[in-house]
Amino acid sequence: MNDKKYQVFISSTYTDLAEERKKILDVLFMADCIPAGMEAFVAADTEQFEVIKKVIDLCDYYVLIIGKRYGSVHPDTGKSYTEMEYDYAIERGIPVLVFAIDDNVKLASDKTEADEDKKDKLKKFRTKAMTNRLASIWASTEDLTGKLAISIMKAKTEIKRPGWQRAVDFDEASLRREIMTLKSENEQLANDLKAAREEISSLTEQNNIAFENQEIKIEYHYYDYEAHRTRYGSVTTNLKEIFKVIATEMMDVSITENSIEETIKTNFYSGDNTVHLNDSQFVKKILNQFRALNLINSSWSKENKKLFWGLTSKGCKVRDDLILIRN
Repeated sequence: MNDKKYQVFISSTYTDLAEERKKILDVLFMADCIPAGMEAFVAADTEQFEVIKKVIDLCDYYVLIIGKRYGSVHPDTGKSYTEMEYDYAIERGIPVLVFAIDDNVKLASDKTEADEDKKDKLKKFRTKAMTNRLASIWASTEDLTGKLAISIMKAKTEIKRPGWQRAVDFDEASLRREIMTLKSENEQLANDLKAAREEISSLTEQNNIAFENQEIKIEYHYYDYEAHRTRYGSVTTNLKEIFKVIATEMMDVSITENSIEETIKTNFYSGDNTVHLNDSQFVKKILNQFRALNLINSSWSKENKKLFWGLTSKGCKVRDDLILIRN
């Protein structure tokens, strides 16, 4: 059973549509809605309009009734307070139901606009409001209330809104599930915050760990099948160059230690032979150096059952500084 009640803001000029407003209240009450914007909320000045905006913010739907008067005009905006209410509801994304009187309906002179400037503004406002999907023309009070009843029920079905519900109407089990979900999300956010703080802290340079100018000798060997013997060689480079080739390979991906070793051998050995590093832990030492500098980090893949290495935020920045072409 849905015990939600939906708050509906009623917007219109006041004195000329007083009878229609009363009938609309009855319809909304019968539709289990909470009317707002009633007689107590007749906008007369800027200060009271600010109060009305807060009321609109709390509403689920907005009902605009357009008659043949434009209403009081705000001295700064040049718009009527009714049009300002409408524009604010649209801006806030509140579903709007528009009901405009048929142009052919004849009304008493006190219910029609006499001012030519206001007539023009009313015509433009009406045209703008009638572009809404839920817009109708009414010819009488009975016609208006009938169309409103249908439209508000349709809106409640098709346009889901938060509504208002008594706390005792909530299912306890649902509340417990929601609390557990929120608790889990809170714990995840706490962990994320901790990780972020650790990363920010680790961005501080550690001056005692070598990087840019530290020379590194990559010693390797390979088997010379023609001479039937193992040959040895070495390449001298530095940590920055090794990081540049590894980091370029880690462009938005994480890679395994084996892939990193192949990247090093491919970039620093120019021969055709299949080479092997003399130090079986050479790559591990290099990775540990870069991890201590907070340039890379590791993560275990349960699916692949392998350790993958990727760049940290600092590592990405250092890589870009090394490889980007600048003006």
